[in-house]
Amino acid sequence: MSEIHFSEEQLGNVQAIGQALFGGDPSDPRSWNYDRKLIRPAIRWWRIILFALLWGATSVGLFFLLSAFNLSSKSAIIICIAYALIVKFVHLKRILICLVQMYQRFAPDSIRKKCRFEPSCSQYMILSLKKYGLWKGLAKGIDRLKRCNTQDGGFDYP
Repeated sequence: MSEIHFSEEQLGNVQAIGQALFGGDPSDPRSWNYDRKLIRPAIRWWRIILFALLWGATSVGLFFLLSAFNLSSKSAIIICIAYALIVKFVHLKRILICLVQMYQRFAPDSIRKKCRFEPSCSQYMILSLKKYGLWKGLAKGIDRLKRCNTQDGGFDYP
């Protein structure tokens, strides 16, 4: 075991003491002094609002179209709900990516810097959804969230 000597100037600097005691490579995510560069993606609110408005307008339009063909109100509502669910299911991957990007944008730094992996868990979720698709990507992202904040860490790409 090696001895560490501190000067009086170093005793007031917590960062210098931590570097001397725990050391580590600042580029290694497992290191005590690792500084994560956070990504704060821009949220395209106009796209979200436009998608919601178009989805709602087509659902309402479909209801009135079905009513014009003398279909009962119950049947028209059931068909419109089925249409809405199908549209949401088709776009679920994009919706999940959008939710993760909102988390990346608005979550405080203190929470986001706790991850010991590179890329961070939120970025891993986006990458796995894009690479593997909805079901396998979501499963891999949830598995990664279960392993987060453990002692080991490091570089882990999907």
